[in-house]
Amino acid sequence: MRLKRCFWLALLLFLTSKLSLSQSTICSNLEIEHGAKQVEVARKTLFALPIGDGHQTDVSAEGRQAIAAMKDRLGDFVESYMRCAPSNVEAEQIENELSKLASASVNDRFYYADEVPEELNHYGYELEFRVTAAGSAPQIVGIAARFQIECGSDTVLFVFAHEQGLWREVLRWQSDPYGSIGDAFWSFDYGISPPDDSGNWYVVTKYINPWCSSTWSSIHYSVLRPVRGNVKPEVLFTGSDSIWWGNEDFGKLEMNRNDFDLRFHAASIDGGVHNRVWVRHFRVIGDTVRRVPPVAVSPRDFADEWIVSSWADASQWSLQHGIGSLEQTHQRLHGMSFEFQSVHRCSDAPDHYQIELSQDDKPSYYFQVLGAQPYMMKSVSMKPDAVCTGEDLLDQMETQ
Repeated sequence: MRLKRCFWLALLLFLTSKLSLSQSTICSNLEIEHGAKQVEVARKTLFALPIGDGHQTDVSAEGRQAIAAMKDRLGDFVESYMRCAPSNVEAEQIENELSKLASASVNDRFYYADEVPEELNHYGYELEFRVTAAGSAPQIVGIAARFQIECGSDTVLFVFAHEQGLWREVLRWQSDPYGSIGDAFWSFDYGISPPDDSGNWYVVTKYINPWCSSTWSSIHYSVLRPVRGNVKPEVLFTGSDSIWWGNEDFGKLEMNRNDFDLRFHAASIDGGVHNRVWVRHFRVIGDTVRRVPPVAVSPRDFADEWIVSSWADASQWSLQHGIGSLEQTHQRLHGMSFEFQSVHRCSDAPDHYQIELSQDDKPSYYFQVLGAQPYMMKSVSMKPDAVCTGEDLLDQMETQ
């Protein structure tokens, strides 16, 4: 009798788990409609939050709860939609249908039946979905849901993979609860790598801290690996730098199978230059993420990058025979400001450049840079090289 009870109990637990699993994977148009309505309710709660005069950067406890609820409702809505999506669904179709169902924007057009609502420019007003397939692997799809906050926006990224005949959410990336708008995921972008020979892939994300009164901010970027059975990813790498987006350049991200490239504008060591292109190029091998060339777009910017980077990085771009003296020079110059005086070609090699930098009335430093891509630092001295008397290319490089 006892064995029979154990058998029936085990069978009941098994059937219950199977029923729970099937319920979680059943396509239901009613669930999609319900999810869309719940997103609408969450947006209306956001609409009610006070909008400042462009200087209200704090987020109240009520605001934090409303933002968290919006993210949860978006997750429920997107998941219910993807349960009904066919295996061959196109990214554009997902984007258009999610947008229509949730009254979101497509190409800056909003799906509202009536006139533009009074909630224009309020929290939650601008809602947008951006959907991207993973290059050569269309059965991995990223869905970025962006909604408006004060002086910017916040974004949630959902990544789905088609496995065993179903679309399953395998990764979710979003900001932590924040008391200041400066911690939201504004100007968010992402890329999904093509799978490697073992079927493994990774995600790179970037975002900027929103702010109300400055075009100088910080750009953050992360490399994420999906974890089986958990939508919270493993963070393989994270980095951040200053950014100037006054020229409407919010950073350009390009993805490949084993590397990615992020470029944006940020400060130069020369205040007269104001900004230059910053290059963040990384190789991803397994779970190892390592910065590799290119690190700059010109010899001038390479000298700049060499000075501002850590020695752990700069040493990789320095000729080994002069590594001792270069390390001492780097320690002395790191973190200092300079003014570019000239960039001369040198006659001993086609890719030898001499970059002259000065500081106030002090003697100049002469940086000997070799190569094109990648660049290498040969030496730094207080005297110019006699072979470096070619054309001054400084003006040309200021436009790059």
